[in-house]
Amino acid sequence: MNQRFKGFVAGQVGSVAVSVAVVLVVLLGMLAVAIDYGHMVSVSRELHKAADAGALAGARFLVPYVGAPSTPDWISGQNKATETALLNRADNQGLTNCLAEYGYWNLITKTLQSSGIVPTASHLPAVQVTITKAEGLNGGPIQMFFAPILGMRTRDLSARAVAVISGPYTVPAGGAFPLAMPGILVEQYWNREPPVSFKVGSAYHDPEGGQWTSFLADANDVPTIRDLIANGNPTPLKVGDNIWIEPGTKTTLYADAASKIGQTVLVPVVNTDFSTHAYTPILGFASFYIENAAGGSDKYIQGHFVKDTIDTATSGGPVYGTFVPAPKLVF
Repeated sequence: MNQRFKGFVAGQVGSVAVSVAVVLVVLLGMLAVAIDYGHMVSVSRELHKAADAGALAGARFLVPYVGAPSTPDWISGQNKATETALLNRADNQGLTNCLAEYGYWNLITKTLQSSGIVPTASHLPAVQVTITKAEGLNGGPIQMFFAPILGMRTRDLSARAVAVISGPYTVPAGGAFPLAMPGILVEQYWNREPPVSFKVGSAYHDPEGGQWTSFLADANDVPTIRDLIANGNPTPLKVGDNIWIEPGTKTTLYADAASKIGQTVLVPVVNTDFSTHAYTPILGFASFYIENAAGGSDKYIQGHFVKDTIDTATSGGPVYGTFVPAPKLVF
């Protein structure tokens, strides 16, 4: 009886030892996955952060356009993208390699096309940055800690980002000047080289002048517009929003606009005849440099549209010379 009990106990101990060994292997495998996967995720995020930063910085340097006919400043965008991306680190090492490419981003196929194509409405100027950790690139592939137990010693990683420039879609509070410009006027003047100076006012309609707007509010008084001249739109504005047009001269407001002489302001572009008080939708936004403004008998604001300027609005609207860089991640 005693011998049989001892044999039974010995068998149980052996079974436990085998079970412990199996459990340890499983636990080590799980540990390998947890630690090495966490390491991979961390390094991947660092690579993506560097690619995003490079692409966004490069897109900003695509403007102002250069040459005749003018095109995006591809080389400046590419150089800035590379410079910015390589300021970053990944896996406790400074980055030393990145691939910065430029061209037109096809919104339909989601691909980068040559800078030499004739762009359509579906193409936006873009910079694409790819950063890879692999043999000979950025310190080589990442080294695994526990995964070699499972036969995986290293892992290549790569991150890619694209940044495009497009027109403003949403302008934050304080970003717009309360002067609505008709689309026909903007189309005629915004892309002129050199810029064409013109006057907007009751006596200046070439082909049709702008008018004051109280933005989203139905307001027809001087104090409201005066406050908007000083402080801009009180709430965000976006393409498609209906803004209130105020036909009339409002003489003193032209004198108030003199406070903006020498500044570039963002004006809403609309499609209206300005003949009556009415709401009209915003078509887009354009940059307008105010050269002069005067009240009295000769009421006007004089200036010109500024081609190829960068703004801080949200992108996605039509382009009237005002660009906004927007990152688009591509995996």
